[in-house]
Amino acid sequence: MLKLKYIHEYRDRAGNMRRYFRKGTKQSPLPGDVGSPEFMAAYQALLGDRPKPSAKIVGSLGLLITEYYASRDFRSLKQSSQKTYRYVLEPIAKAHGHRNAMISHKQAARLIGDIGERKPGMANLTKSVLQKLFKYAVKADWRSDNPIIGIDRFKAGTHHTWTEGELRTFEKHWPIGTRPRLAYELLLETAQRIGDVVRMRRSDIVDGELHVIQEKTGAELHLPITDRLGRAMKAGPSNGLALIGAPNGRPMTRNGLSTMMREAIRKAGLPAKCVSHGLRKAALRRLAEEGSTGKQIAAWSGHKTLREIDRYTAAADQRRLAQDAKRKEK
Repeated sequence: MLKLKYIHEYRDRAGNMRRYFRKGTKQSPLPGDVGSPEFMAAYQALLGDRPKPSAKIVGSLGLLITEYYASRDFRSLKQSSQKTYRYVLEPIAKAHGHRNAMISHKQAARLIGDIGERKPGMANLTKSVLQKLFKYAVKADWRSDNPIIGIDRFKAGTHHTWTEGELRTFEKHWPIGTRPRLAYELLLETAQRIGDVVRMRRSDIVDGELHVIQEKTGAELHLPITDRLGRAMKAGPSNGLALIGAPNGRPMTRNGLSTMMREAIRKAGLPAKCVSHGLRKAALRRLAEEGSTGKQIAAWSGHKTLREIDRYTAAADQRRLAQDAKRKEK
């Protein structure tokens, strides 16, 4: 996060991040996201001065990142994507912002490679975000080439798909009526990502269907509420507008729900490979094993293409064929 003096933050009752300027007796709310043109204009006006150009940062990577935040390319991204980009770029700005933005292909590959040695998935995300950053740099005449093009992706692992045994273990430890079980049922029975589940409201339920607009893809889904999910929601506990909220009824954040589920999974005695996203994969696995087509599974998952779905259907087909072959031997 871009750190500025006199800026204070808090979350309002709806869970939205609010920021205000406080210097002595001067206080005022600030519009937009940190680094956005409207934010910086209001900040400078309240500060009572204008930013002074410094020869030390002219042409630097840090200045490029700051300008990118204010660009149309960045501001046109969805809020969730902007957060992801900042998550990648801000550590880079802190560690390398003083360096010249004219980094070479070799230097860029080394930077991404250092991350990949510990976190291959993060290295791939860093590569994608930096490629967009330097695409902007070329368009804005900072440089004539994109040094990220041609850097190989790391082979990253995939989230573990919960087995039926692991699902039963969680359900045995957390019975219907507990908050972890309600969160679990929402994740499993809707097959949605944790960021979408945390945004589900009672008002999203119409005529026995749950209306979902996915944060990541923008896909609009109308999901039938299964009997199992209906029983879990009826048992609660939930006393707010959200289908799964904090104990006081206020909405939860994505990190809040992730933390709650991580602790619940640990207390159930399940291995660390069992994570919340694996419940989405378990739901899609079940659909494939029940004989659902790729398009039917995509209607639940919101996938734009069937490439990812084919993995589930192929695995389910292999299992059925193997079982059929075994029965024929008898």
